[in-house]
Amino acid sequence: MIAKIAAVVAGLGLVAMSFASFAVPAQAAEVMTTTTTTTTTTTFARDLTIGSTGADVTALQSWLIGKGFSIPAGATGYFGAQTRAAVSAYQAANGISPTAGYFGPKTRAMVNAAAGGSTVSTVPGCTAGAAFSSTTGQACGSSTTTTTTSSLSGGAGKLKNVDSLGDVESDLKEGDSATKVLGFSADAQDSDVAVQRVDVTLSIAAGSGSASANKYVDTVSLYQDGKKLASMDASAGDKNGRVWTYRFSDVNGVIREGKTGNFYVEVTPVSSVGSSESAVVLTAAIPTDGIRAVDAEGVSETYSVTGGSSETFAVSTATDGTLTINEGSSNPKSSTVKADANNTTEDITLLSFNLKAKNQDVTVHDLPVVVATNSGGILSDYVQSVKLMKGSTVLKSKSATSTGVSQTFTFDNIDQDISKDDTSTYSVVVAVRKIDASGSTFTSGDTLMATVSGAGAWDVEDANGSSVTPTGSLVGNAVTFQQTGITVTKTDASYSKTVGQNANEGDKVQYSISFKVTAGDDDLFIKNAVTNLGSTSPSAVTTSGGVQYATTTSSTASTTSATNLSVADFNSSDTSSYFKVPSGTTRTFTLNVTLTETGATGSTGYAGVQLVGFDYGTSTAAITTKYTSGLDTFKTADVSMSVH
Repeated sequence: MIAKIAAVVAGLGLVAMSFASFAVPAQAAEVMTTTTTTTTTTTFARDLTIGSTGADVTALQSWLIGKGFSIPAGATGYFGAQTRAAVSAYQAANGISPTAGYFGPKTRAMVNAAAGGSTVSTVPGCTAGAAFSSTTGQACGSSTTTTTTSSLSGGAGKLKNVDSLGDVESDLKEGDSATKVLGFSADAQDSDVAVQRVDVTLSIAAGSGSASANKYVDTVSLYQDGKKLASMDASAGDKNGRVWTYRFSDVNGVIREGKTGNFYVEVTPVSSVGSSESAVVLTAAIPTDGIRAVDAEGVSETYSVTGGSSETFAVSTATDGTLTINEGSSNPKSSTVKADANNTTEDITLLSFNLKAKNQDVTVHDLPVVVATNSGGILSDYVQSVKLMKGSTVLKSKSATSTGVSQTFTFDNIDQDISKDDTSTYSVVVAVRKIDASGSTFTSGDTLMATVSGAGAWDVEDANGSSVTPTGSLVGNAVTFQQTGITVTKTDASYSKTVGQNANEGDKVQYSISFKVTAGDDDLFIKNAVTNLGSTSPSAVTTSGGVQYATTTSSTASTTSATNLSVADFNSSDTSSYFKVPSGTTRTFTLNVTLTETGATGSTGYAGVQLVGFDYGTSTAAITTKYTSGLDTFKTADVSMSVH
């Protein structure tokens, strides 16, 4: 077959391609500027008929030619009468009925089974569907970029917790880069799940401005976890009055079982917005049943965003410069840090934040930061100094003087130039005083956090000398201080499910959460006990309950039938009462919880497990310190459970 395809390629200037998993982009391919050769295997994934277009149409035409079925040279990616005739001839030759020339499930299955791998070559100067290069005159192959549909694992599954995401922008300016205006998240339950279709509407407020979406934005795009799935020109949507609908089909946004996918709609504002369109409000929304997804068994369902999903935004004329505050990628999570009882502890990062300039270059002269404790002590007992840093460079350092629980540190005359559309990252770093010192309010278990917001004594100006008020804010996560050094990281969170086999028998789920504990300069002892708190609040953690977890349930009644705490390696110091982590070493702990569904026959729901905290100490006689920092991700997926 490969030899035959190669001969046809040489004669017609086409490159045959076949597929192992194929999803069609929402938009035509870009112009190719370099010659590349790739090898891929794919599978035809949708029905095709008169009027269908795209890379899979071109691939089908090339494949039929390779099989000896006549289609004019230079297949264009349009499914016309001659392609239908070739499909009909293939159906007749292979006993497929009816022979109507419709490329449906029967024909697709046979072609996919017969298809083999081949090489796809792209030629400089070729656009999607072009027969010949505009720069070299060579015959063009199929130059349309394709998206590979990943295989799905698992059984019957579904999306759960389809919720809105709020990390979006509402104030857009002409000439801005692509910006998030709408988002949703979803969990894959009991199977890998592929989001295949997302509908998005843009509604233009009545009363002023054009009813054409492309007067406000150039493109509308869909992203999953930072990866672009599809993009459409704003003018390509379906128009109904002042409402435009964009259907992103065959996007194949795969969410693996037990994982969460974050999807965002981004728009690219026009480079110049008209005066009558400036500041007109647009509403981006995902309509009811606007999300379609398929599980590993091929079952497709539609979903709506819980509580509805809509956000408003406006595209305005760019005049004054702006400065926005958002979280830096290295912003510390809630954590526990060791503080010295005899010396100052230097270089503890409380906050990492970004400043982004838009519309114009801006200069930051003065920047205020608030450092506070929520433990009720005197801040100057905790903090010796606070530094504002850019990378490894100290821009300014200030001493703590407050006798209250907080202090505003204004870093003046830092004169930071930030170019238009650029982002600069800064961090707030503190030196803390001796912990548990006589007469000090700074004791083990106390916390610090830093905040930066547009409020306060900023001094910022744009390139025209106009004053700029920053927007946005960032509250840092709490850093807890202890004399004992300890680091905790998540290793894994998984589950296995046993379905009830008998009448009135409930499903049983075994949950496992593994985490690593690293000791600092002291040996650590962790109580060998497991307690269900029934609450995810860290304040509920006791100093006598050992490792403590909470269950999350929905419309279900579950009982704990078994729990235990285990470690991966044997330690001669371990006992039935505690586990030991020697100083400077790391041990892996696994919390095992079994939940069994109870209740009336036919009752269903979901249940999961989260690690909330544990108590530890530096001796077996004093295991009284609570660890609760940064455990919000130490949890399993919620699993469906039923009584049969």
